[in-house]
Amino acid sequence: MNGGRPTLRTPEVEKQILDALRLGQLHRPTVCALVGIKPRTLRDWRKQDPAFDAAIRAAEAKGEARLASIATQGAADDPRLALDILRARYPEKWNRRHTRVDGNVHVDVARPPTLPKELRAAWDAGAKSGWKDRKACRELEIYWATGEIGRPEQIAALEKLLAELRANPEPYLGE
Repeated sequence: MNGGRPTLRTPEVEKQILDALRLGQLHRPTVCALVGIKPRTLRDWRKQDPAFDAAIRAAEAKGEARLASIATQGAADDPRLALDILRARYPEKWNRRHTRVDGNVHVDVARPPTLPKELRAAWDAGAKSGWKDRKACRELEIYWATGEIGRPEQIAALEKLLAELRANPEPYLGE
């Protein structure tokens, strides 16, 4: 014996590592924790043994293929999963795009000429507050949702919309 510590690398440990990877545990630090070694130890073993490194890569490929198969089978029953797969595989086409604007933006919005006189004050208050005046915005939103100005008429129109929704919700369900 050379006086050093005995190696943790045994055929059993190698088999456990490769089996975990083939089953889809693709996070190497987790695999290392499962067999009681540090990630650095696994990196050293891979550098020292090209055949073991190749076996690791092959096991990871099998694990990935296994997970992809499970995911695509599940996507048949869950469209959200199909969308997640598309976003992961084709991010440039399917990921949500986020736009960031730096600086100050001023939008000058003229009052719509068809806006009823009774709502002009609400429009002016909303525009003056940068559309942060919740009361003004709510008043305009209710008008646009119902097409009505008076409260009783608005309530009746909203109750009618609610009854339609309860009777037939499908047209209102979307992404």
